[in-house]
Amino acid sequence: MALGFKTLQWYYQVLIVGAICGGLLAVFWYQYLSPIETENQGKAAKVTELQQVVAKSEARQKELAKIKKEALELQDRLEMLKAILPLEKETDQIFRAVQLQATASGLKVSRVAPKALVDHDGYTEYPIDLEVTGTYHNVGAFLDRIRQLPRIVNINGLRLQGRASEGELAFSSSVGATYTATTYVYKEEPAIPTAPPTKP
Repeated sequence: MALGFKTLQWYYQVLIVGAICGGLLAVFWYQYLSPIETENQGKAAKVTELQQVVAKSEARQKELAKIKKEALELQDRLEMLKAILPLEKETDQIFRAVQLQATASGLKVSRVAPKALVDHDGYTEYPIDLEVTGTYHNVGAFLDRIRQLPRIVNINGLRLQGRASEGELAFSSSVGATYTATTYVYKEEPAIPTAPPTKP
């Protein structure tokens, strides 16, 4: 066999050696390299999948950070609003302050009539009707004093009507003013009771 191989032309010898080497390389590929290549492809697909999961996780983290920032801003705004909204127990004091400001502005309070409360989702309106007498200047001074109160008090439905002078005590160019003073009370969310820890 070896003698027969040697008697062949050199290019046949090269072809036979090449075919044998190719066969051995094919066997080596299918036996060893092909499974490794398949494993590498599987790992590459897994890496791509993990990269996609990481990208989604990073996007969610950014979104969560944005939501946390917005929540903190809303909490700050809520705390600011709580500072200017009275507590329910303070409403009487607020309305007394409104009457006091009317008197301090030179207005004579002739009628005070609380109205029905108006409930909303996060707050309650506390309106009260008042009727006062004074001058236009007194009414303007009163509205300015209300604007400077530390708590929110809105004046709605202001109506002015001229009144005739009544002797020496009457104001010059006196007017009767009727309006509704409204303050707002923030409704605290009820605390959620926590269950006591269970004993092991």
